Amino acid sequence: RCITKCPQHALSVSEDRRAVVRDRNRCIQCFRCAGVCLTEATGVYGKSMTVQEVMEEIRKETLFYFFSGGGVTLSGGDVLLQAEFAAEILRNCREECIDTTAELDMFGSYDNVRTVFEYLDSVHVDVKVMDSEIHKNWTGVGNETILENIRRASEEFPDKPMCVRVPLIPEISDTEENIRCTVEFCRKLPSCRELEFLPYHRLGSATYEYLGRPYGLQELEPMSAEAAEKKLCMIDRTSLPFAVKV
Repeated sequence: RCITKCPQHALSVSEDRRAVVRDRNRCIQCFRCAGVCLTEATGVYGKSMTVQEVMEEIRKETLFYFFSGGGVTLSGGDVLLQAEFAAEILRNCREECIDTTAELDMFGSYDNVRTVFEYLDSVHVDVKVMDSEIHKNWTGVGNETILENIRRASEEFPDKPMCVRVPLIPEISDTEENIRCTVEFCRKLPSCRELEFLPYHRLGSATYEYLGRPYGLQELEPMSAEAAEKKLCMIDRTSLPFAVKV
């Protein structure tokens, strides 16, 4: 059904006849295929919403927020690409006494960072690796802007508890040098309350497959929490003004 409905002839049956293959050079994302797919093997991810529509969804869980002590988390994609929109949601949450946090990559204009930080109760920021060349090799950009935005935000908003998150990726960011540099970086942040190291996993590989993109770290074995803890054994946690956890 989806193959015959595609106006661009971008879909075909794979050689083993076990899957439908998409030619992404032809696909114009009209989503007619999704409209006729009986098994929902393909679909539209996400939709445009107004602030009011988002708030209507948030209010459905108000009782849960109250009894659990939780709240609303804005996460990615990249929240800072929609800074004004995100800030308006956060402002509405504050007016309704709903606790807020966000997961931010801290890349881009500091004006966008400030716009979002203004209405947050706490924040999680992403530090992938401290060495800028390594960062650029794996992400396409250096990390200077990211680290500077984190420093500035921590100094301007010292009352906003900050959690710094670092993925522990074998032979990339799990080195003793990178771990020590990250700890020292966090030591200088007035608002840092927690440094969290995230053991490498391959949960994202299914998304790459869905998008028809190669997953560059498939050969790496997932890291257990126990293995991650061993990587952190050189840290004297008692001397730090923030918690360190896996």
